[in-house]
Amino acid sequence: MQEVKEDRSITHKLTGEKITFLETSRETGGDYEYIEVDLPPAGEGPPLHFHKNFDEQFEVLDGQLKVTKGKEDHILQQGDKMTVVKETHHTFSNASDKNAVTFRVKITPAHQFEESMRILYGLIEDGETDDKGVPKNKTYAAIALDMQDSCVVKMPFFLKFFISQLAKKGKKKGIDQELIEKYAKD
Repeated sequence: MQEVKEDRSITHKLTGEKITFLETSRETGGDYEYIEVDLPPAGEGPPLHFHKNFDEQFEVLDGQLKVTKGKEDHILQQGDKMTVVKETHHTFSNASDKNAVTFRVKITPAHQFEESMRILYGLIEDGETDDKGVPKNKTYAAIALDMQDSCVVKMPFFLKFFISQLAKKGKKKGIDQELIEKYAKD
């Protein structure tokens, strides 16, 4: 299990999204990861995607969270919970363009979500991404997607295959460990 930084929160420099790591994979023995997200007004999450290896449970603490699950949109209010099981297409966004939303996500079983987000936000801080936060280095992007176990739905098969191969090649070269060392370790 990788050691992770003791700084519990990271902020996306471009969008203002803040993630706080409440319980890490290391702390739960890999059983789950538990995070809190502060999403600014009209803030958007990732594109429609799914995970092959873990479930996510969303719980709204304050504000309104729009969760697209399958083909249906759901507006979650304070206290509402929703579980998205693995392989279910989903995404989320702030349902309000005036108020922030704060919500928690439990990822079960744990994956490398924390490391991947620390890497992505670190690359943004270092100016190594485009204006949307996508890494300029495609191997870095492929490794981060692989670490998150994220499969973007509206991506052509050949591109998914290319990204998968790029992540494998990058891991074989140890690039994933270099990124973890630089951005996700103490």
